[in-house]
Amino acid sequence: MIASVLGTMIRFGTSGWRGIVGEEFTFRNVRLVLEGTITVLRRHRESGEVLVSYDTRLLSEKFAREAIDLITHHGLPAVISERDLPSPCLASAMRERGACLGVMFTASHNPPEYNGLKLYTRHGTLASRGLTDEIEAEVARLAEQPETFYVPRRELASASPLTEGYLASLERDLDWEAIRRSHIVVAVDPLWGTAREFLDRLLLAHGVPTHVLHTTKDPYFGGYSPECTPNNLGGLREKVRATRATLGLATDGDGDRFGVVDETCRVLAPNLSLALLVEYLFTRRKVRGGVGRTIATTRLVDRAARAAGCDVVETPVGFHHFGELFIGGRIAVATEESAGLGVASHLPERDGIYAALLVAEMVAVEGRTVRELLQRMFARYGPLFSRRIQLPLRERIRVAMEKILARTYRTFAGSAVLHDRREDGLLLELEDDAWVLIRPAGTEPKLRLYAESPSANRLRVLLRECRRLVREAEEGVSNVRD
Repeated sequence: MIASVLGTMIRFGTSGWRGIVGEEFTFRNVRLVLEGTITVLRRHRESGEVLVSYDTRLLSEKFAREAIDLITHHGLPAVISERDLPSPCLASAMRERGACLGVMFTASHNPPEYNGLKLYTRHGTLASRGLTDEIEAEVARLAEQPETFYVPRRELASASPLTEGYLASLERDLDWEAIRRSHIVVAVDPLWGTAREFLDRLLLAHGVPTHVLHTTKDPYFGGYSPECTPNNLGGLREKVRATRATLGLATDGDGDRFGVVDETCRVLAPNLSLALLVEYLFTRRKVRGGVGRTIATTRLVDRAARAAGCDVVETPVGFHHFGELFIGGRIAVATEESAGLGVASHLPERDGIYAALLVAEMVAVEGRTVRELLQRMFARYGPLFSRRIQLPLRERIRVAMEKILARTYRTFAGSAVLHDRREDGLLLELEDDAWVLIRPAGTEPKLRLYAESPSANRLRVLLRECRRLVREAEEGVSNVRD
């Protein structure tokens, strides 16, 4: 469920806690979350410095400085970044410095009116559900008490770039020589977010012809959500066309997700980008180990992984589920349908900048265009077409979702249901190598409908049936105020 505040209830979703600034996401609630987090850390005997950073959103830096004041009041050394940073950069700094907690103020790809925070562990992974559940309980207890007075201790506060180790890892973990030799031309769009002066400057520093747009800091992201959708990447598509670039690369608001525009100016579906990269990692990079995949991610990932003799570990939606799997060595790669990729040899957390550059490396090393790589992948593993659509998550739809989950499904859209799972919404796996998933988003008030099928026509039928199911359940709801 979306991270929200109901009265004094604060909930962490699939990627931290988020809310509309001034409504759910307030300075008072930020202080509550940090108080609760520090209490839980001490309960677990965790100590050391705390790293704090922020994205380009309105008030993000002010929230970060408020966090520094509260953290130092509790006697913990706190380090704030000298500028807004991509989330994977902070995750990398956590591992590099051995800090006990990382706090990132960001709402990632959400609309400009949102803000939020992510919590990182000393391993560079997002805080686990077990830890955030404990923090939520502590916050609920603190919310019933008068807010305590706190005094910042300036001697415990400092500033740092927090970028050295991350930049060094991008130099180390990519085949820059192959990228240079290929003579590819790249267009880059950081969508006014934190990846500006990271993704573009790395390419330029290595002599890669690079055309850049939207590199100024804009807290309103040009008036739309900083998400790598086809509509939002219209400018990048035009830049690819105008410059005859080999490919276009984009990142979302905090740089942990990525987007790809091919040489024909088409935006590649995230699932296809992920499948291509998984195949590349196992066939060319010779990566070995398990592959993590959320239930909403394409099964092309499974086909590529199993062709290489690697296991697939399926999780509910949310990249935080992969942290312990990375740390325990069960997976070497993690994939999330919303363009999230993590590679253990680089960082046990999703990194949109690394993923985008890895696409450039893949095109360079393979000597093929993105479209040619897709055609080869479909020839090897067979085609799979997937899509996600979103509906506003009104109260009436919440009640309808309860009705949908209460039903038994033996067939769906004319196909037998092989598996019916409800750990994260409703997942129906069908006999014709297709599946559908209906679930509330974990980062915003949306109901998401997913489907995948070997046929594009069948995909449309599945999504239409999902819509019909939701509509009929909603029409049967009464006495609910939206």
